[in-house]
Amino acid sequence: MPDHRISAHDTALVSKAIDRLAPRWTTWTLQTIAQHAQMRFAKIAVALPWLSTQYTQQILRRMHTNNLLDRPDYGVYELSPSGQNACSVHRTLASWHRTHAGGNSPAVAEAERTEDALRQLRGEGAVEVLHTLSKHGPLPHGELRKASGLATGSFHYRLQQLQEDQLLTRTGPSFRAAYALTPAAQELGPVYAELAAFESMAASVAVQHKPAALATASTTRANAAVQRTPSALPGLFSHAPAPQPRVLAHVTALSHPSRTR
Repeated sequence: MPDHRISAHDTALVSKAIDRLAPRWTTWTLQTIAQHAQMRFAKIAVALPWLSTQYTQQILRRMHTNNLLDRPDYGVYELSPSGQNACSVHRTLASWHRTHAGGNSPAVAEAERTEDALRQLRGEGAVEVLHTLSKHGPLPHGELRKASGLATGSFHYRLQQLQEDQLLTRTGPSFRAAYALTPAAQELGPVYAELAAFESMAASVAVQHKPAALATASTTRANAAVQRTPSALPGLFSHAPAPQPRVLAHVTALSHPSRTR
Protein backbone atom coordinates (compact mmCIF):
# COMPACT_ATOMS: atom_id res chain seq x y z
CA MET A 1 0.00 0.00 0.00
CA PRO A 2 1.52 3.36 -1.01
CA ASP A 3 2.51 5.81 1.70
CA HIS A 4 0.63 9.07 1.04
CA ARG A 5 2.56 11.17 3.54
CA ILE A 6 4.73 14.02 2.25
CA SER A 7 7.67 12.69 4.26
CA ALA A 8 7.62 9.40 2.36
CA HIS A 9 9.20 11.04 -0.68
CA ASP A 10 12.68 12.34 -1.49
CA THR A 11 12.74 16.09 -0.89
CA ALA A 12 15.64 16.60 -3.32
CA LEU A 13 13.69 15.00 -6.19
CA VAL A 14 10.54 16.94 -5.32
CA SER A 15 12.44 20.26 -5.18
CA LYS A 16 14.14 19.63 -8.54
CA ALA A 17 10.84 18.72 -10.17
CA ILE A 18 9.20 21.90 -8.87
CA ASP A 19 12.13 24.00 -10.08
CA ARG A 20 11.74 22.43 -13.54
CA LEU A 21 7.96 22.74 -13.81
CA ALA A 22 7.01 25.78 -11.73
CA PRO A 23 8.35 28.78 -13.75
CA ARG A 24 5.45 30.91 -14.98
CA TRP A 25 3.76 29.81 -18.23
CA THR A 26 5.60 26.48 -18.39
CA THR A 27 2.36 24.57 -17.87
CA TRP A 28 0.45 26.60 -20.44
CA THR A 29 3.18 26.10 -23.02
CA LEU A 30 3.49 22.36 -22.41
CA GLN A 31 -0.25 21.80 -22.63
CA THR A 32 -0.54 23.97 -25.76
CA ILE A 33 2.16 22.05 -27.62
CA ALA A 34 0.77 18.70 -26.38
CA GLN A 35 -2.52 19.44 -28.17
CA HIS A 36 -0.74 19.77 -31.52
CA ALA A 37 2.09 17.19 -31.26
CA GLN A 38 4.48 19.62 -32.98
CA MET A 39 4.29 23.39 -33.30
CA ARG A 40 6.33 26.08 -34.97
CA PHE A 41 7.31 29.11 -32.96
CA ALA A 42 4.90 31.40 -34.84
CA LYS A 43 1.92 29.19 -33.97
CA ILE A 44 2.98 28.95 -30.32
CA ALA A 45 3.15 32.75 -30.15
CA VAL A 46 -0.37 33.00 -31.64
CA ALA A 47 -1.69 30.42 -29.14
CA LEU A 48 -0.26 32.45 -26.23
CA PRO A 49 -1.19 36.00 -27.31
CA TRP A 50 -0.79 37.49 -23.82
CA LEU A 51 2.97 36.90 -23.98
CA SER A 52 5.39 39.02 -25.99
CA THR A 53 7.39 37.34 -28.74
CA GLN A 54 10.65 37.87 -26.87
CA TYR A 55 9.23 36.42 -23.64
CA THR A 56 7.85 33.40 -25.50
CA GLN A 57 11.32 32.78 -26.95
CA GLN A 58 12.81 32.91 -23.45
CA ILE A 59 10.24 30.43 -22.14
CA LEU A 60 10.89 27.99 -24.98
CA ARG A 61 14.66 28.22 -24.55
CA ARG A 62 14.37 27.58 -20.82
CA MET A 63 12.05 24.62 -21.35
CA HIS A 64 14.39 23.17 -23.97
CA THR A 65 17.33 23.58 -21.58
CA ASN A 66 15.28 21.87 -18.84
CA ASN A 67 14.64 18.90 -21.16
CA LEU A 68 10.90 19.50 -21.36
CA LEU A 69 10.93 20.23 -25.10
CA ASP A 70 12.73 18.80 -28.12
CA ARG A 71 13.49 20.60 -31.39
CA PRO A 72 13.17 18.09 -34.23
CA ASP A 73 13.68 20.86 -36.78
CA TYR A 74 14.64 24.52 -36.84
CA GLY A 75 11.89 26.56 -35.19
CA VAL A 76 9.80 23.44 -34.43
CA TYR A 77 9.02 22.25 -30.90
CA GLU A 78 7.55 19.07 -29.48
CA LEU A 79 7.31 17.52 -26.03
CA SER A 80 10.37 15.57 -24.94
CA PRO A 81 9.87 12.31 -23.00
CA SER A 82 10.12 14.37 -19.79
CA GLY A 83 7.57 16.84 -21.12
CA GLN A 84 5.19 13.99 -21.86
CA ASN A 85 5.67 12.61 -18.33
CA ALA A 86 4.77 16.03 -16.93
CA CYS A 87 1.17 15.55 -18.08
CA SER A 88 0.54 13.09 -15.26
CA VAL A 89 1.96 15.57 -12.73
CA HIS A 90 -0.29 18.30 -14.13
CA ARG A 91 -3.41 16.17 -13.69
CA THR A 92 -2.54 15.39 -10.07
CA LEU A 93 -1.75 19.02 -9.26
CA ALA A 94 -4.96 20.27 -10.90
CA SER A 95 -7.02 17.67 -9.02
CA TRP A 96 -5.46 18.68 -5.70
CA HIS A 97 -6.05 22.36 -6.44
CA ARG A 98 -9.67 21.75 -7.43
CA THR A 99 -10.34 19.93 -4.16
CA HIS A 100 -8.41 22.11 -1.72
CA ALA A 101 -7.78 25.53 -3.22
CA GLY A 102 -9.87 26.53 -6.20
CA GLY A 103 -13.32 24.97 -6.05
CA ASN A 104 -15.00 23.42 -9.09
CA SER A 105 -15.57 26.57 -11.13
CA PRO A 106 -15.33 25.73 -14.86
CA ALA A 107 -14.04 29.26 -15.44
CA VAL A 108 -10.65 28.25 -14.04
CA ALA A 109 -8.51 26.53 -16.68
CA GLU A 110 -6.68 23.34 -15.76
CA ALA A 111 -3.36 24.96 -16.67
CA GLU A 112 -4.14 27.84 -14.33
CA ARG A 113 -4.95 25.42 -11.50
CA THR A 114 -1.69 23.59 -12.10
CA GLU A 115 0.42 26.73 -12.13
CA ASP A 116 -1.22 28.08 -8.98
CA ALA A 117 -0.59 24.78 -7.18
CA LEU A 118 3.06 24.86 -8.24
CA ARG A 119 3.32 28.47 -7.06
CA GLN A 120 2.16 27.40 -3.59
CA LEU A 121 4.78 24.65 -3.45
CA ARG A 122 7.76 26.51 -4.87
CA GLY A 123 10.09 28.87 -3.07
CA GLU A 124 13.10 28.38 -0.85
CA GLY A 125 12.31 26.15 2.09
CA ALA A 126 8.70 25.29 1.25
CA VAL A 127 9.43 21.63 0.54
CA GLU A 128 11.65 21.34 3.62
CA VAL A 129 9.09 22.88 6.00
CA LEU A 130 6.21 20.74 4.75
CA HIS A 131 8.35 17.60 4.77
CA THR A 132 9.54 18.28 8.34
CA LEU A 133 6.03 18.71 9.73
CA SER A 134 4.86 15.62 7.87
CA LYS A 135 7.68 13.63 9.46
CA HIS A 136 7.60 14.97 13.03
CA GLY A 137 4.11 16.35 13.47
CA PRO A 138 3.39 19.82 14.96
CA LEU A 139 6.52 21.69 16.04
CA PRO A 140 7.11 25.02 17.81
CA HIS A 141 8.88 27.79 15.96
CA GLY A 142 12.46 27.12 17.06
CA GLU A 143 12.34 23.37 16.60
CA LEU A 144 10.75 23.70 13.16
CA ARG A 145 13.41 26.13 11.96
CA LYS A 146 16.20 23.92 13.25
CA ALA A 147 14.74 20.73 11.79
CA SER A 148 14.09 22.32 8.38
CA GLY A 149 17.63 23.73 8.22
CA LEU A 150 16.63 27.18 6.94
CA ALA A 151 18.22 30.53 7.66
CA THR A 152 16.16 32.79 9.93
CA GLY A 153 15.12 35.29 7.25
CA SER A 154 14.08 32.65 4.71
CA PHE A 155 12.29 30.67 7.40
CA HIS A 156 10.11 33.58 8.58
CA TYR A 157 9.16 34.55 5.03
CA ARG A 158 8.30 30.96 4.07
CA LEU A 159 6.17 30.42 7.18
CA GLN A 160 4.15 33.53 6.38
CA GLN A 161 3.70 32.49 2.76
CA LEU A 162 2.64 28.94 3.61
CA GLN A 163 0.09 30.26 6.11
CA GLU A 164 -1.33 32.67 3.52
CA ASP A 165 -1.66 29.75 1.10
CA GLN A 166 -3.45 27.77 3.86
CA LEU A 167 -0.87 25.01 3.99
CA LEU A 168 0.24 25.79 7.56
CA THR A 169 -1.73 26.62 10.69
CA ARG A 170 -1.05 27.18 14.39
CA THR A 171 -2.27 24.78 17.05
CA GLY A 172 -3.40 27.65 19.28
CA PRO A 173 -3.65 31.46 19.59
CA SER A 174 -0.44 31.83 21.60
CA PHE A 175 2.73 32.90 19.82
CA ARG A 176 4.29 29.80 21.37
CA ALA A 177 1.77 27.55 19.65
CA ALA A 178 3.20 24.92 17.35
CA TYR A 179 2.93 24.91 13.57
CA ALA A 180 1.03 22.09 11.89
CA LEU A 181 -0.03 21.03 8.41
CA THR A 182 -3.54 21.96 7.28
CA PRO A 183 -5.81 19.26 5.79
CA ALA A 184 -4.93 20.58 2.33
CA ALA A 185 -1.22 20.14 2.99
CA GLN A 186 -1.75 16.68 4.42
CA GLU A 187 -3.30 15.68 1.08
CA LEU A 188 -0.16 16.66 -0.83
CA GLY A 189 1.34 13.16 -0.53
CA PRO A 190 0.14 11.99 -3.99
CA VAL A 191 1.40 15.26 -5.50
CA TYR A 192 4.83 14.71 -3.95
CA ALA A 193 4.81 11.13 -5.23
CA GLU A 194 4.13 12.30 -8.79
CA LEU A 195 6.79 15.01 -8.60
CA ALA A 196 9.44 12.61 -7.25
CA ALA A 197 8.62 10.00 -9.90
CA PHE A 198 8.72 12.62 -12.66
CA GLU A 199 12.15 13.91 -11.61
CA SER A 200 13.52 10.39 -11.21
CA MET A 201 12.43 9.52 -14.77
CA ALA A 202 13.75 12.85 -16.09
CA ALA A 203 17.17 12.15 -14.59
CA SER A 204 17.16 8.64 -16.05
CA VAL A 205 16.30 9.92 -19.53
CA ALA A 206 19.04 12.57 -19.33
CA VAL A 207 21.66 9.96 -18.41
CA GLN A 208 20.59 7.63 -21.22
CA HIS A 209 20.29 10.12 -24.04
CA LYS A 210 22.27 13.28 -23.34
CA PRO A 211 25.84 11.92 -23.76
CA ALA A 212 24.96 10.34 -27.10
CA ALA A 213 23.30 13.54 -28.29
CA LEU A 214 26.31 15.60 -27.29
CA ALA A 215 28.68 13.17 -29.01
CA THR A 216 26.60 13.29 -32.20
CA ALA A 217 26.52 17.08 -32.20
CA SER A 218 30.27 17.25 -31.57
CA THR A 219 30.98 14.79 -34.41
CA THR A 220 28.72 16.69 -36.78
CA ARG A 221 30.49 19.99 -36.06
CA ALA A 222 33.91 18.39 -36.52
CA ASN A 223 32.90 16.85 -39.85
CA ALA A 224 31.50 20.15 -41.04
CA ALA A 225 34.73 21.91 -40.08
CA VAL A 226 36.78 19.41 -42.07
CA GLN A 227 34.55 19.82 -45.12
CA ARG A 228 34.84 23.60 -44.98
CA THR A 229 38.65 23.47 -44.83
CA PRO A 230 40.14 23.14 -48.35
CA SER A 231 43.50 21.93 -47.07
CA ALA A 232 42.03 19.37 -44.68
CA LEU A 233 43.63 15.97 -44.95
CA PRO A 234 42.11 12.66 -43.84
CA GLY A 235 42.76 12.13 -40.17
CA LEU A 236 43.62 15.78 -39.57
CA PHE A 237 41.63 15.89 -36.32
CA SER A 238 42.07 12.25 -35.34
CA HIS A 239 45.18 12.75 -33.19
CA ALA A 240 47.59 15.43 -32.06
CA PRO A 241 50.54 16.07 -34.40
CA ALA A 242 53.78 14.34 -33.46
CA PRO A 243 56.32 16.70 -31.84
CA GLN A 244 58.99 17.84 -34.26
CA PRO A 245 62.71 17.48 -33.36
CA ARG A 246 64.22 20.66 -32.01
CA VAL A 247 66.61 22.38 -34.47
CA LEU A 248 69.82 23.76 -33.03
CA ALA A 249 70.15 27.52 -33.00
CA HIS A 250 73.33 27.65 -35.11
CA VAL A 251 71.62 25.63 -37.86
CA THR A 252 68.58 27.94 -38.04
CA ALA A 253 70.93 30.92 -38.09
CA LEU A 254 72.60 29.55 -41.24
CA SER A 255 69.22 29.30 -42.99
CA HIS A 256 68.45 33.00 -42.51
CA PRO A 257 69.55 35.32 -45.36
CA SER A 258 72.02 37.98 -44.41
CA ARG A 259 70.64 41.43 -43.74
CA THR A 260 73.76 43.07 -45.13
CA ARG A 261 74.83 43.44 -48.75
